[in-house]
Amino acid sequence: MMEVNEKEIRKTIQNRLIECRKEKGLTQTEVGELVDKKKTTVASWEGGKSLPDADTLYRLATYYKKTISYMYGESDK
Repeated sequence: MMEVNEKEIRKTIQNRLIECRKEKGLTQTEVGELVDKKKTTVASWEGGKSLPDADTLYRLATYYKKTISYMYGESDK
């Protein structure tokens, strides 16, 4: 079984959030409005200081038309 490194997961989610936001051409403020969070919260996720909770990550993945597995780096589809 592969050992899961929390630091790597955080970095992957951080990168996926940035990538997906930019693909949609959204600002951090706009993403925050989509999930009822402040721009500073979105900036914190993208800066690797915190992670969205499970519900918020699911809402973002759904909006971006991505899977949760993708957000965690398990798949590129």
